[in-house]
Amino acid sequence: MNCIRCGRKEKIERHHIKQRIYGGDDSDENLENRCQPCHKYEHTLRALTASLEYEKQRGQTDRIACYQHRIDVLTELNTPELIRERGTYLSYWTDRTTRYLPRRIPTKEEAEEQQRFDSLLAEAMANQWGNYLEGLKG
Repeated sequence: MNCIRCGRKEKIERHHIKQRIYGGDDSDENLENRCQPCHKYEHTLRALTASLEYEKQRGQTDRIACYQHRIDVLTELNTPELIRERGTYLSYWTDRTTRYLPRRIPTKEEAEEQQRFDSLLAEAMANQWGNYLEGLKG
């Protein structure tokens, strides 16, 4: 068995094309052979792509750029040729330029929800404090 991505024969694992969590099964049509480094690469790429799509929906341009940069670095570090040559996977964290992630700026809806939550929490704490003081008087 060879890795379908780089052709290596060592440490072959079965990779789910459609993940089980999303309804994928263990049929041969949904499985492919990947060496361990290519398997790690594929799962990291999926996670970064999901984060990128989430930030695109939220319109967070600085975070979009950050996730796109991480994907680019991951892809550069783990080409099939480099994995075949090295025999290992390299995380995008090995490149120091990928370590910065801008603070998430809440959308208008998220900010309003946080404000409602803070008001409810303040009210509940005031009630608790009032009950506590009443208990001290009695």
